[in-house]
Amino acid sequence: MPMDSSLNSGKNNNLPVWDNFFRRFACNQYIMYELIHSKKDVFALYEKCFKDNLHSVWAMQELYRKGNKRDEFINILSKNMRPVYDSAFRQGYSMWKYSAS
Repeated sequence: MPMDSSLNSGKNNNLPVWDNFFRRFACNQYIMYELIHSKKDVFALYEKCFKDNLHSVWAMQELYRKGNKRDEFINILSKNMRPVYDSAFRQGYSMWKYSAS
């Protein structure tokens, strides 16, 4: 997800605290999902780029299929992203100590 360059460089290779950031991230992703399925011009842009940028089969088959309700979408995203997050933590990635300036 795009973010301010100073935040991104401050985060480095550290993990955000899941409970502090996931819900907002997921809600932003759902807004994009709604736009994809409600605006023909946005859907056309999605179709042009998803083959090169969406590499997870679960995302194409479950997450971005038409008809997901908000809670379903967030649960699918969490179910598939949390194991990757947990694995990175077990491999020694540090937690990001975010501080608003």
